[in-house]
Amino acid sequence: MAGEFCLAAASNAVGTMMVNYLVNPIKQSIRYSFRFHKVVQELHEQQKNLKREKTRVKEDVKEAELQIQTQVIEDYVDEWLTNAENALNDVQSLVHRVEENKRCFGLCPTWCWRYRLSKEIEKKIVYISKLVEDSHFKRIGHRAELPGLEFFTSEHILASKSSTAAFNKIMEALKDDKVNMIGVWGMGGVGKTTLVKEVGKKAKELRCFNKVIEVVVSQTSIIENIQYKIADFLDLKFEKTTKEGKAEELWLRLKKEEKVLIILDDMWNEVQLNEIGLPLNENGNGCKIILTTRRMTVCESMECRVIVPVDVLDNDEAWTLFRMKAYLDERVSRDIIETAKEVAKECKGLPVAIVTLAKALKGTKTVKGWEVARKKLERSRLMEVGNIEEEEEKNAYLCVKMSYEYLKKETTKRCFLLCALYPEDHSIDVKHLVRYAWGLELFGKADSIEEVRIQVLEAIDYLKDSCLLLKDEDVERYDP
Repeated sequence: MAGEFCLAAASNAVGTMMVNYLVNPIKQSIRYSFRFHKVVQELHEQQKNLKREKTRVKEDVKEAELQIQTQVIEDYVDEWLTNAENALNDVQSLVHRVEENKRCFGLCPTWCWRYRLSKEIEKKIVYISKLVEDSHFKRIGHRAELPGLEFFTSEHILASKSSTAAFNKIMEALKDDKVNMIGVWGMGGVGKTTLVKEVGKKAKELRCFNKVIEVVVSQTSIIENIQYKIADFLDLKFEKTTKEGKAEELWLRLKKEEKVLIILDDMWNEVQLNEIGLPLNENGNGCKIILTTRRMTVCESMECRVIVPVDVLDNDEAWTLFRMKAYLDERVSRDIIETAKEVAKECKGLPVAIVTLAKALKGTKTVKGWEVARKKLERSRLMEVGNIEEEEEKNAYLCVKMSYEYLKKETTKRCFLLCALYPEDHSIDVKHLVRYAWGLELFGKADSIEEVRIQVLEAIDYLKDSCLLLKDEDVERYDP
């Protein structure tokens, strides 16, 4: 009995081995050979499926790249597209081999060749099926860190690579005892004033200086005006009446002060510091000075120890800022995005032009509206702009002009023009503005001055939202 049992077990084992190692491979080979045409047909079907999915994924990627929140495409999506491209190339190679061999063997195919190629094709079919199955991604991309942009400490202030580098360079220079004057140079509207204001705030936070005094010099620099502005910061009442007398009083006062930073903003020409009464820092007493100017020659003539250039935004930074200010989010159509990009390019990277124009166009909801804006800018560029020499400043002027034209209410336009009558960098007191508007009947025949005041305040709010007016922190805006 035992012998018979062992013999039966051995027979079963041998039989199983023969099935596994002889019969099954033969069956598989025969199947590969006789199913050859069907396998090739299935390969073509999977090729179509993969092509379709590849096209869809590429469209999803393109759509994602247009959106603010998905600027960086996930690595696994790029990897899938690469694998899909390679797989399709492999299919082309296999199809080519099938066609070549058909021509070679005609009606007398070699079963060995069919077997090898069928086996290879079936493996590729399985691989492609897996690619098609894996093509439905939950997420195509993710929110990117804004290219070359970061936020300063102040709300709504956006800095570029250039201004960030300039900020760091100025802060380093302020720590150097050998540097007592720093020049910040760049074209109008590039963000010099914003930059030095941030430097002043940071210097206060870090307690690098006991006092930080900011004074706008402007094109028509009058020495006595500068003296009075500095004296106000120091709570100094002049006893002398002459310019020279005031300069002496300022000099003596500032010599006693420790760690004073004075920011002279928007200088157009060389100014003699001793005529103002500004002693440069020596042995810890006196002033360190930062000046901003559009002219490199001013930095040189003022003998600035460190000169810091501020450049325009690069293309990515400019588009990011424009899109943010125009509220072009992921819901906006691709056609609008493409046209808006063309409009943004017309700003030539100038922040002041980008912000004002983007704010003016933020309510534009149609492609036609954006096309009108683009053509309007192009036509304006053909016109000669008087009294503006630099091409970049013309760009800023044209964008601000267009922003003005996009103001919806005539009353808002009138209020802006009234503000434009004030001197450059002047702080406009709203109560004076209300009285002028009332007297000139800018808003028609109002029943009371209170009615005019409401309209003026409404216009000012709108102009501020459009970035055509800036808020002066030192003026109480709602004082009637």
